[in-house]
Amino acid sequence: MSAIQKRFDSTGIKGLPEAYLLGFNTEGDGRAIVANGNPDTADHQAVYVPGTESDLSSMGGSIDRMTKVWRAAHDQADGKSVSTISWLGYDAPDDVYKDAPFEHYAYDGAPQFNRFLDGLEASHSGDSEPHRTVIGHSYGTTLVGAAAQTGTLNADDVVFAGSPGVKVSGADEMDVPKGHVWNEEADGDVVPDIGRWGHGGDGFVIPSDPEFGANEMTTDTEGHSGYWDDGSTSLKNQAMVVVGKGDDVALKPPPDAWAHAR
Repeated sequence: MSAIQKRFDSTGIKGLPEAYLLGFNTEGDGRAIVANGNPDTADHQAVYVPGTESDLSSMGGSIDRMTKVWRAAHDQADGKSVSTISWLGYDAPDDVYKDAPFEHYAYDGAPQFNRFLDGLEASHSGDSEPHRTVIGHSYGTTLVGAAAQTGTLNADDVVFAGSPGVKVSGADEMDVPKGHVWNEEADGDVVPDIGRWGHGGDGFVIPSDPEFGANEMTTDTEGHSGYWDDGSTSLKNQAMVVVGKGDDVALKPPPDAWAHAR
């Protein structure tokens, strides 16, 4: 609650827009949904789903990440409005080893996530349809995959960061237009290769595998939690997707690019 209040108190500092509390519940591990900027009028919406160990007590970290995405996206939005949302609307696994290998957290939370995305569309009152991006981190990507697999993912772009697998086997199963699934895997992030055995698609395929078909974005951060480091290419790439500038995203060369060059 203190972290949420801190975000409200930060409104106006260095241009940060008003914050909106879209959901809050203290039962169990807690739930909270916090937006930077008004999603009902925003030209670009981004919804972030956090992963394992996320609960109400750690909400400040999710808010900080989406505040960084808002600033980076706002700088690239050419005057268009941006709203970035931290969505802790599900019971995330509590422990990496004891809970994260199980898929029921993803499938249990998927319907609520799809309803939330549908609600964003229904409540939007802007002059034109918004461009909506879903950003998942770690086990949050697994939930996003489960949401696409079991329902309709109401999004235009999907960004995965540090994904252990998304239950489906290819980008064409993510319920967004072709070419609009993006992935980041940083050096030193062990979660993808470990998680694939529990959450990969057919053949244990995960988004960072070439056969999945995602756009593999350049990352210059390290480990599992650095994708939102200030000033990083990892963060800027997410922002470019959020504002619909996918053509300007820095991509990794194909795995066999050097072999062909030689």
